[in-house]
Amino acid sequence: MDWFQDHVVGLSAGAWTALAAWLAVLVGVAALVYASRQYRRTRGEAAELTQPQVAMFMEPSASDWHLIELVVKNFGRTPAYGIRFEFANPPTVGKYENSYEDQYVDIMPLNLPAEIPYLAPTQEWRIVWDSALDRRELGEAIASRFHGEVTFYDHPNANGKAKARNQFRSSAVLDWATLHPVERMELLTAHDLARQEKQKLELLRNLLTYFHYAANESREEVLRTEINRMRAVADALRERYRAQYNAPADDYYGPEANNIAFEEAHTTVINGRHRRRDEI
Repeated sequence: MDWFQDHVVGLSAGAWTALAAWLAVLVGVAALVYASRQYRRTRGEAAELTQPQVAMFMEPSASDWHLIELVVKNFGRTPAYGIRFEFANPPTVGKYENSYEDQYVDIMPLNLPAEIPYLAPTQEWRIVWDSALDRRELGEAIASRFHGEVTFYDHPNANGKAKARNQFRSSAVLDWATLHPVERMELLTAHDLARQEKQKLELLRNLLTYFHYAANESREEVLRTEINRMRAVADALRERYRAQYNAPADDYYGPEANNIAFEEAHTTVINGRHRRRDEI
């Protein structure tokens, strides 16, 4: 107690001021260190979010279910440059055009480019790798698992000039065993076709039901309203088809059908028969 009174309580005002100043300096240094760490952390996270993110994977082709494509896509927010492939064991494919009588097929590396110069954000590069059906026939004669990496940069090469650019790596495991079994894919495809045919039959049944009730109508204004409504539905369907497939108008119903539709657009119902409007 005496020591506390002598050394702490008995301090002069100047000593207390100096002690407070040193405490303020220590608190300030601690705050600066913490702020610096938070700044570096935030800056690192921001740089990671804005850097290119290139991934390599495999997926079935949208045009043919049994064809498997190798896809390289930039999921980042900035472009990727100088994308290259590195494989411990390069992906292989059967050279089916050189098959022999004993069903032996030459195995060769997949023809990949030496470099993909540029991938914009969300842009992808893809190549047809192999057919799941053909690969199933080869069995264990062809490898099914491949380990690889994709290397890429965040800036282009400045033609030999020294320019700071960062290199990134993205690893991937391409494994045919992770895909749906071919038997399952065939079943899904057959099921999809059956569902489509069922929907077509349902559409036809509803159209026939509509025609059955509409044909029993004798009032001109009701018939005209139904005709206009069906014509509007047909026009909307035609425009949607043309927008989806970039097809001219004649490709939907054919030239003859378009001529018929044009003629019908200038007719009306009078006394139970069709007459052209210019005859009225």
